[in-house]
Amino acid sequence: MFFSTSCSERKDTTLQRNLFTFLVSCTGGSLDACNSGCAAQYPDITGPNYTAASTCFSNCTTNCNLSGTLLLLTNK
Repeated sequence: MFFSTSCSERKDTTLQRNLFTFLVSCTGGSLDACNSGCAAQYPDITGPNYTAASTCFSNCTTNCNLSGTLLLLTNK
């Protein structure tokens, strides 16, 4: 007996996920605005708040990076 399985093509949602991450996670809508928000939130980066400030700036760099999304758009 032969079993027939239907193979479906995997839909690539990378572009949609990247755009969603940018819209939701990039505070202020741009890298400069996000970094300004972190600078305002942590005006004095000292020992106790260094980790939180570093995380804030790192999140801005990661979440506000549109270069990967733009590459995805140009390859479509």
